[in-house]
Amino acid sequence: MSSEGVLATTRRFVERLTEPTRILVAVSGGSDSTGLLLALSKTVKPPHLLCAATIDHGLRARSADEAEAVAALCQRLDIPHITLLWQGTKPKSGLSAAARLARYRLLKQAADHFAANLIVTAHTADDQDETIAMRVARGAASPRGGLSGMAEAVLYERAIWIARPFLGLRRMDIRAFLQANAIEWIEDPSNADRHYERVRVRQALRASGPDAPLTDPCVLTRTDLARQAAFWVSTHASLHHGSVVRIARAAGQADLPVMNFALAGLVAVIGGKPDGVRGDALARLCALFQGGAAGRMTLGRVLAVLNRDGLFLVREGRGLPDPVTLAPGEACVWDGRFHICNENVFPVVITRRDGACVRAEAGISPSLVRLGLSGLPSVRGCEGEMADGTGVFMALAPYDLFLPGFDLAFAEALAALLGLPPYLRPAFS
Repeated sequence: MSSEGVLATTRRFVERLTEPTRILVAVSGGSDSTGLLLALSKTVKPPHLLCAATIDHGLRARSADEAEAVAALCQRLDIPHITLLWQGTKPKSGLSAAARLARYRLLKQAADHFAANLIVTAHTADDQDETIAMRVARGAASPRGGLSGMAEAVLYERAIWIARPFLGLRRMDIRAFLQANAIEWIEDPSNADRHYERVRVRQALRASGPDAPLTDPCVLTRTDLARQAAFWVSTHASLHHGSVVRIARAAGQADLPVMNFALAGLVAVIGGKPDGVRGDALARLCALFQGGAAGRMTLGRVLAVLNRDGLFLVREGRGLPDPVTLAPGEACVWDGRFHICNENVFPVVITRRDGACVRAEAGISPSLVRLGLSGLPSVRGCEGEMADGTGVFMALAPYDLFLPGFDLAFAEALAALLGLPPYLRPAFS
């Protein structure tokens, strides 16, 4: 692909914008992000606007100088720019994952600073290949869609979409584009440090030659599965007493991949575990449902009960959090299932609710209802007073932080099931 191909790819992305958009470009100074910045500067026209941010993780001696070099390039291109520093103590283990979370948190801050409504990052086809290869090596096939790699777009914290316009481009083409425009980039020395898994995988892919797999064969399958699973949930699932999900018996006749996908997402949400459950436990749940004989099992902090009235999923009674105190203005995610914010002027204590006996709806066991209610949060002042100023709403554990675009239809079906507002629609087709 020529350097014109890089511009053509960028132009197609800009043409897909469906509303006036202020685009925040995440720029580290490396070739990929510098190429994205330059290509967008040549293709974005009003009513769309550009701004840029550099996240300085403070992990290398020259990181501040690199951020200044990016700021100088943005000034030459007449693009507003901000540098944000990852402050605080850095973890001794899990540094890469922590740095990734910090990067997106700070990019969201930068977007708020510029009133941007879209973030773009410069992930490439090379990054995609590395991601898939790492998941293959880990045996990390997900019940929600095989070994699919990075999505073209991700919704972050339900608040802003992050798009990857270069996901179909090769790094060598981006560098050729920069060279054709006499623009230099910064080489990050960590890209050659074999301490990092991605570096080892990258070097192995290079050694395998140009005939190695270059694309993700699972993305379309993941999108189709998500849409079919969304229909499955919308057609067969219902919420009762705010805590018990009932799935009609007829849903057990669905294709196994669709049922597998849908049940994996439901268990993850009801159990409050972002990674949900996989492997043998999920296979046993599907087999129980398809078999039709009454039975029960636990998986991913969820009790599953199959009887003549359907399959019931409810948070099991074990492992609920100890009492949590929130000062005025503080917030937390309780049990991975509820966002709770104390908007009172006094501290509040969050405990599990008393599963008092209530009149169960027809076809639902009173014991299941009691179990479900006892797994809901109760919020009171420290002296037992009512805490009317406390905001409590359900969380979708796998999706509220990062929602891949190919899972949007399914996440929206779950949100509708739980009475939550729909997710933010992307600003591009």
